[in-house]
Amino acid sequence: MKSTKKKRILRAAMCLTCAVTIASVNTSVYAEPSTNELEGKTSDLQGELNDLNSQLSALCDELDATSSKIEELSAAVEKSKLDVAAAKLNEDAQYDAMKDRIKFMYEGGSASLLEILLSSENMADFLNKAEFVTNISTYDRQMLDELQTARADIEKKQGTLETQQEELAGLQSDLKSKQEALNAKISSTSGELSEYSAQLERAKAAAAASRTAQDNSVAGPTTAPGKTDDGNNNSNTNGNNGGTVNNGGSIDANVSDTALFAAILECEAGGSYDGMLAVATVIMNRVASPSYPNTISGVIYQSGQFAPTWDGSLNRVLARGPSQSAYSAAQAALGGARHSAVLNCYSFNAAWTGASGVNVGGNVFW
Repeated sequence: MKSTKKKRILRAAMCLTCAVTIASVNTSVYAEPSTNELEGKTSDLQGELNDLNSQLSALCDELDATSSKIEELSAAVEKSKLDVAAAKLNEDAQYDAMKDRIKFMYEGGSASLLEILLSSENMADFLNKAEFVTNISTYDRQMLDELQTARADIEKKQGTLETQQEELAGLQSDLKSKQEALNAKISSTSGELSEYSAQLERAKAAAAASRTAQDNSVAGPTTAPGKTDDGNNNSNTNGNNGGTVNNGGSIDANVSDTALFAAILECEAGGSYDGMLAVATVIMNRVASPSYPNTISGVIYQSGQFAPTWDGSLNRVLARGPSQSAYSAAQAALGGARHSAVLNCYSFNAAWTGASGVNVGGNVFW
């Protein structure tokens, strides 16, 4: 009994999990960014890029100043090395002179002192001469101490300069690393800005195309040129292949379908109104046929049917907006206008392929 109850609870938990999973999948909808969002993002990126460029400029100035200080310190270190060498030479020279004097005075030992004593006229003269020898020794000792102190000071200064030089070299390395990071960030931000700018231009173009399609000023008449309002032909739009008839069924289409319809007509028939109406007739025939999708977008995007949907040309026309003649042909077909020469055709191909059929506007229909 308990086992059955546990199974029921387990099944209920599994059902609940599945329901939550399905709901989360169904609700994960990502909308294309709006023009306002793209403008805001573009503005933010431009501001960020300007700030990064300012940082880079300041960093370059700091790097230049640091490099100048390093050069000055390097020169000072080299001078201090020369000063140390000069002080050592002076010290060595003074030491050698002192040794020579000591050697001169004391090499003879007591004889030298005896000579000083014997050459002295009296005790006072002797003491004066002995004091003179002592003063010379004291002077040599002082000079040697001063030279050693001076050399030690110069060596200490040299050590300080070398330490500062090392610190500045480390700072220079850090600044160069920051400079490289900023350059990489600027490159990345510039690329992102270019991408969003392109998206913004496409969004603006699409919005303009939508507004144009919604505005009757470019929609054209529901009957094609050469057609009177009472449905009678007053001209032949193609001398060899017949003209326009208005015996097709009219359908309602939103602005997106109208723009898409006009764009595919321009892609497939170029600037020929006659050719565009013939292509429109085939598309409308397919919409009305149970063998094809029952919507304009479904027919146009049916797999393997219209090359502009996969070679990029349709997107390019949609980005800049179809021509007014393309809108006119699309609107006329939506209102029931058909090309009389291809009333029963469901396919077409470029005439240069050598296909057999009715040739209208550079395409062969069958």
